[in-house]
Amino acid sequence: MKPSNPLLSEHLLTDGSVLYSSSLGNILIGCPPEILKVLMTKHVPMPDTIVIPGTLHKYSSSQACLEFPFYHFLFIQQGLARGKKFKVYAKKATCNKLSEMLRVTLIGPSLEEMLQVEKKLKIPEKLDAKKVEQIFKEVQFLAPKDKNGKNFKMEEMIEFIPFEIGDKKIVYEGYQDHPEITIERIDDDDFRVSCNNSFDCSIHIDQEQSPVYDIKAAKVSKSELASKTIFTVQCLGASEGFDPTQPANGFLFHFNQKWYLWDCPAFLRKQLEAIGIEFDDLDGIFISHVHEDHLDIMETFNENKKPKIYTSPEIFHCMVLKLMAILNCSYSQAAGHYDFQPIYVNKPFELSGATFEVFYSSHAIPALGLRLSVPGKKKSARLFHSGDNLSKRMIKVLSDAKVYSAARTKEVNNFLPDEEAYDIAFVDAGGGAIHGDVEDYVSNPNRVVYMHTGKKLTGFPQNHRLLKAGQRFIINR
Repeated sequence: MKPSNPLLSEHLLTDGSVLYSSSLGNILIGCPPEILKVLMTKHVPMPDTIVIPGTLHKYSSSQACLEFPFYHFLFIQQGLARGKKFKVYAKKATCNKLSEMLRVTLIGPSLEEMLQVEKKLKIPEKLDAKKVEQIFKEVQFLAPKDKNGKNFKMEEMIEFIPFEIGDKKIVYEGYQDHPEITIERIDDDDFRVSCNNSFDCSIHIDQEQSPVYDIKAAKVSKSELASKTIFTVQCLGASEGFDPTQPANGFLFHFNQKWYLWDCPAFLRKQLEAIGIEFDDLDGIFISHVHEDHLDIMETFNENKKPKIYTSPEIFHCMVLKLMAILNCSYSQAAGHYDFQPIYVNKPFELSGATFEVFYSSHAIPALGLRLSVPGKKKSARLFHSGDNLSKRMIKVLSDAKVYSAARTKEVNNFLPDEEAYDIAFVDAGGGAIHGDVEDYVSNPNRVVYMHTGKKLTGFPQNHRLLKAGQRFIINR
């Protein structure tokens, strides 16, 4: 018999996730892709505690997508400012790996890691140490800080609590007449949450999980598949993790009958299916950086074929740590699931007849932008992609603080100069402390497309537009 005044409520969210709310706090069991968007859509309380199931991945989806629930705790709930820690309960064997996964995602790799990564990966040493040191300074400046302005350490932000089968833990101590709230692990994916009432929770995923928004895509035509000259760009998603109406970031390039992916959003395979191709049709995947709204790590994983991954070595290292956590395997085993093709900033390279050049954008962790030139019948088409990048306002802040060298200040101020012609330019307009602003580009004469935002932007010229998921651009026929 249920108590007349239950102090604990159950909210069934989506396949693989349940929320238990109370006045003491909120427990999320199961953490599938874009779970924050589900929580926002259902208008339920936000968690401060997450329980990770024993099944860490299913149907090409990670079940430990912790990043954006933590961001909500950090920025919206102001948890750390209130002296609280975000809590994660997981099996002991995965706690350290999950912590490492979040470390490189939230605050970035250490300088030593970046400088030693080529040795660790056993590849030729081509990274420019000065550039790496410069990026590290930027990342450190932009990292989350305590009230004294000191960078938070991982253990100061998130507490990982080992939680094995048979364990029973007090999640929230009792307060006044409110009894304590406990959780018990019955089996790998089975739990019991108790207060003055109890709930049994089984996290068993029997079908592919789906997003809370509709997937919009332009179906590829037979003529496009047959053409050797057409160059198209399809936006899989161009929003951010706090926007429940659209998918996160990903772009699909098609030229010379090749398919290349720039960033890998959640539910990638469903999006490719809507377009009319399969994961195995991809000729390569470029990863700009490892934030979760750009990289759903399990969507890059394929047991039958090693996908080619193009990124800078230190970013690939972060990818490996993420995959290592979700597969619960060794570093070498995780790296071995990819055909890694290292690329280096400001060093153009040829790929399938096109010329690629990546550069370090300025962001909260190491990140890349792109310049791409694809030959056409009459002329080459040129594409610019800023990657996640600071606004001019924040560039000035870093310049004034002497975080940038003089050369770096000049570089970041001139990623997309007004006098340089592009057929299309995708630019970060997410705003805030680590993203760009529309006002930075309003004078640019190119066809500029604003991305990485769910906001309704205004005040830009007629030849500029706000990017939406599913939009397809024909750059060359």
